[in-house]
Amino acid sequence: MKNLIIIILIAITSFGCSKNNDDPKTNIPGNLIGKWKLIEIYTNSGNGENYWVKTDTGKPYDIWYKENSEIVISSMSENCNTGTFVVSSDNKITYSFPCTGDSNVKIESLSETNLITDVTYIEYELNKYQKISDQNPII
Repeated sequence: MKNLIIIILIAITSFGCSKNNDDPKTNIPGNLIGKWKLIEIYTNSGNGENYWVKTDTGKPYDIWYKENSEIVISSMSENCNTGTFVVSSDNKITYSFPCTGDSNVKIESLSETNLITDVTYIEYELNKYQKISDQNPII
């Protein structure tokens, strides 16, 4: 009887402490968190040649990935610029915004200071970002 009680307690403890590995937030690379500034766009000239073009949106930052899976896009209107994001195991970021719905981009490259995303919709296009801040200050 004593052994049966111990087995039941171990079983209950095991089920109670199980970890949910299906949480998409666990796929978020730590170096993605922070504010990013768009600095270059790799685009097609129309004649088959691809090249990097320097760009500046004039904003202090363009994308802000927060630790709580919230994202802020500075170029969107104020009432629609905050949404959520998840990163899949194949490095695709899915954004969800209240005004525009879901969209996807692929992380082509990510380091501590640079992020390149594939934003191809009709023609091949990459966006290169430079990290501005790791901080997650309160707005």
